[in-house]
Order: sequence, then C-alpha cells, then structure tokens
Amino acid sequence: MLPMNKNETKTFIVIGAGNMASYLLSHQPPAFTCLGIYSRTAAKATLLSQQFGVPHLNSLSDIAATPVDYIFLAVSDTAIPSLLHSVATTALFISFSGMVDEQQLAVASNKSIASLWPLYSINNAIKRPTTTIPFVINREDKKHVKALHQLALFYTTQVIELSYEQRKAAHLAAVVLNNFVNHLYAVTQAFCEEHQIDPLILNPLVQQTAAQYETLNAAHMQTGPAIRGDQDSIQKHLEILQNSHLESIYTLLTESIKKSS
Repeated sequence: MLPMNKNETKTFIVIGAGNMASYLLSHQPPAFTCLGIYSRTAAKATLLSQQFGVPHLNSLSDIAATPVDYIFLAVSDTAIPSLLHSVATTALFISFSGMVDEQQLAVASNKSIASLWPLYSINNAIKRPTTTIPFVINREDKKHVKALHQLALFYTTQVIELSYEQRKAAHLAAVVLNNFVNHLYAVTQAFCEEHQIDPLILNPLVQQTAAQYETLNAAHMQTGPAIRGDQDSIQKHLEILQNSHLESIYTLLTESIKKSS
C-alpha cells in the first residue's frame, strides 16, 4: 500500500469491540472514515456503533462486501489467523499485537497484513493518557513500512521501528514492567487492607520507584533488606506472610535481588 497523499481520505472497518476498538474509534483521524464495526459479541459492537455513529456489520460476509483501505484487527492474537482466512478482501489488515508474526501470516493466508503495536496498556476504564503513546511498526516489512509510518503518525508523534524479534522482546519487557508490577500493586493493596492500612500512604513511594526507571539506573537505585543482606528483616517479613499467596512472590523476588547484587 502506498503512502497517503496529504488530502487523501482512507476508509476502514474495525473488527472487535473491546478496549482497542474503542480507542481506535475515539481517536479516529479526520482523514479517516469508519465504514463499520464487527464483533462476535454483537451487543458490544452495537454499543460502539451507537456511541460513535458507525454502521454495525452483522457478519464476516458484510465485511467482505464493504470495500475499504484498512481492516483494523482489534482482537486477540488467537483470533487473527482465522479472520484472515475467513474474510475475502484486498484491504490491508492491521494488527495491534506485539507478538503476532504478521509476515508469516501474510504468506499463510495470502492476505496483506501489517503491525501497528501501541506500546501502552490500552484500558478504557482509566482516564485518557496524558502522555504520547508510542506505536511500534515492523522495520522488516519493506512493502508497508512507509504507509505504516504515515498511518501511525495519525495516532502518535512517536513511531518506533523494530524488527519482529525486537518487538517480541519489547512485549515481554512490557508484560514484566506493566502487568507484573501492576499485579504487585494489587496484592500489596489487598495486603494493606487486610492489615487495616490505607494503601494510598504508599503513593509517594510508588511515584519515586517509577521515576527511577526513567534514569535507566534502576539496578543501582535498589534498596531494601535483600540488597543489604538484612536477613533478620527478611525473616520477620516471611513470618508475617507465612502460608499466604504473597509469601512465594516475596521469596522469589528477594532471591532475585540477592543474585543481582
């Protein structure tokens, strides 16, 4: 697909009705027109259709019968291969996955597919992000890289080109940094509530820890009993956590910190 001209308009269809689909529709560029939304969960698609004033498509054949430039795959990774095989179209499929090998899928399905991965946790339950969301495109996709770069610029000012292997590694890093750390937030909040402590008193510490990542010097900023070799404090912590879900997490991370010191 060739890059867009400045005054050119593009059309697209969204498959999916979750967080990513809602994000794409709520951030629709002026130069783009959505010709429909489809989801296996028809009720969710109907809600988004009404919210954003776009047609609700009832079947995959409706998608095939609607000529568009892009089909946005705002679905799970496991749903993508079957959709590629099921929808007869010459449109460029756009995946928003950090892990799907779109070049392999293109060969297997004989369809055009490219990747535009937001390096951010898209969650409509939280307020609109105040920071620029970086989007990652595949620099190995020589056929679509220019068009993808231009497409990404409609959604962000920060476009990152990575190889597929780098993108997979970045996805893993994002899971550890975001999903795993958020899980620690969740279990810590539950622990505090169990002991009648207001979890919000830890907010300054949370902000301090997050700020340390920006220095790219997190390893040298490590504090706490594990890095100090304070076995007495560690033992007292383990006594509090005995037979709890948090005990195994505490032990694993403590050992990891010790080994990295």
